[in-house]
Amino acid sequence: MATTRHNITLEEGVYDEFAKYAAKKGIKISTWINIQMKNFIEEEKMIEEYRNKKRNE
Repeated sequence: MATTRHNITLEEGVYDEFAKYAAKKGIKISTWINIQMKNFIEEEKMIEEYRNKKRNE
């Protein structure tokens, strides 16, 4: 799988606090963000599909 790098901006302390809890569970931050983005995309596609279906009825 190819990967790309992106910078993100977070509120002060958020990264450190997330890293603290994620490390305890063996979660890598990039893996977690990737999963969250995929879930968001899936939800948005479902909403879009529902709206398109409603328009065509």
